[in-house]
Amino acid sequence: MVEQTETGVVSGADTVSSGISREASHNKYVEINEEVNSVSNDSSSPLNLDETEKFIDLTVHLTPEELERRKTWKYKLAIFFWDSADKHPKERKFLLKLDFFLLSSAMLGYFIKTLNYSNIATAYVNGMSDYYDMESNQYNTVQMLWTVGYIIGQIPSNLILHRISARYYLGCLEIVWSLLTICMVSCKTMHQLYAIRFLVGLTESGFFPAMEYLIGSWYSPAELSKRESLFACSGTAASMVSGPLQDAVLNGVAKSSTRYQAFQWLFIVDAIISFPIAIYTMTADPNTPSTSTAWYFSKEDKLIAKERRRRIGAQLNTREKYTWKKIKSFFTTWHIWVFPILFLCYNNSCTAISEPTFTTWMKYDLGLTSGKYNTYPTAINGAGIAFTVAISWISDYTKNRYNFVVVQAFFICLVIGCASLAHWDLPVGYQYFCYFLIGVPTAWGQPQIYSWVNRLLRYDDMKRNFVLVVTNTLAYVTNAWVPILVWNTDYQPVFHVGFTYTACLASLGIIVTAVATYFTFLDTKKGLYYENEKLEYATETGPVTVTDANLGNEKELDQEKV
Repeated sequence: MVEQTETGVVSGADTVSSGISREASHNKYVEINEEVNSVSNDSSSPLNLDETEKFIDLTVHLTPEELERRKTWKYKLAIFFWDSADKHPKERKFLLKLDFFLLSSAMLGYFIKTLNYSNIATAYVNGMSDYYDMESNQYNTVQMLWTVGYIIGQIPSNLILHRISARYYLGCLEIVWSLLTICMVSCKTMHQLYAIRFLVGLTESGFFPAMEYLIGSWYSPAELSKRESLFACSGTAASMVSGPLQDAVLNGVAKSSTRYQAFQWLFIVDAIISFPIAIYTMTADPNTPSTSTAWYFSKEDKLIAKERRRRIGAQLNTREKYTWKKIKSFFTTWHIWVFPILFLCYNNSCTAISEPTFTTWMKYDLGLTSGKYNTYPTAINGAGIAFTVAISWISDYTKNRYNFVVVQAFFICLVIGCASLAHWDLPVGYQYFCYFLIGVPTAWGQPQIYSWVNRLLRYDDMKRNFVLVVTNTLAYVTNAWVPILVWNTDYQPVFHVGFTYTACLASLGIIVTAVATYFTFLDTKKGLYYENEKLEYATETGPVTVTDANLGNEKELDQEKV
């Protein structure tokens, strides 16, 4: 549980290590940092980093007063709500910068991506269908072509990401899809709309897997879930905004201007929101710990970033070259075979609420006004955000070892809700409940699955990136054509086939989650994963190393001191 270290490394705000002065140590780390940066600036060469030697000393000095403080409820609440309370002051300062810039750029980017994706569904029930005189499955064809572009662009996009600056690449993608969104206003025929939506999907394809990769590149397993959930919630927030935004457009600018249709104004407003966020991405995104040139990180911050990755056993070399031998090695473990199927079950199940099922039921069966059927889904999204945040905080507190429980809960909710809606002849109150049951869990499934992947594969950066992008891509391969068959708009709002299909798919998801859980436990038992982050502390009797599995158990440190 607690082990003595061999060397006397003691640090803190004002302490020095035995035998090595702080100044000499700092100079050594600066030299390493400069050497690493000079290599990492050359994208064609690997980062030859010594992943066994410290980059900087982040040992926390535990005085008797500090040990007593850690036994208080105030400290325990602080460590629950945010995970930097137990870290070295320099690391806390670093995390504050990282959280602000990386999470803000990720969340804003995902917000506009989701807004641009979901605006077509909102526009469909607010005039677009009549404007284009859409027939039969033309709406599903629009969505299918977006998905085809999204599939085609994902793997090439992430290969590019390994060779160029992430912040400029992602910022340019955001600018291009914003321009394409404006172009949708000028579409006069369905074929023009088809072409633009394909290109929008192509440019948006690189954002999500790239951000999942970057978030997994900066945070430890004990920090991942809440950051992943905040990232996912920004997409849910975009879905919340889309309905009320369209309603505001319908009753505001659309009435005062007749130059464009009401639904076209939604595309214009989305693009206006997107442009400044794209510029912000270019300035705020930090790339990866080994290649970061972020203006807000000092040399010491960059050393802290590398040290944080080293102590959790993560691979620091993020510019490793792709070889056939390396690529073939990706397929020798279960991750590439199980996680893509698991996310496919999750992602495709989400169409039960992302398709205009809830809104068309309220519009055609209940006869509600546009103000109501555009804004009522906001309640589902709001509840989803609340549940997601609560679940992620608990997940991080338990070091994300129980992702499978939350993922199973998602699929169980979908089975119950979709099986009920497939029957359809339900009391109005229970039907509302079923839509909430299939809508709220969609917010928490994604961050739990991706934090699971990032946690297990942090020791192999290239494999982690590959599994992440394949996991996301496979889900959209089926999403490109299945909705046309099972969510046929000719049968709206009664989607019997769609709800039956989703109930079956969610049942498969329960089985696949059990398989992933079994292999995770089996590999953990074999010691294949570097499960615990080793945090170094210094007591009065000398240094000790504590794994993240025992954080908060200060009794052992107290006993060690005695």
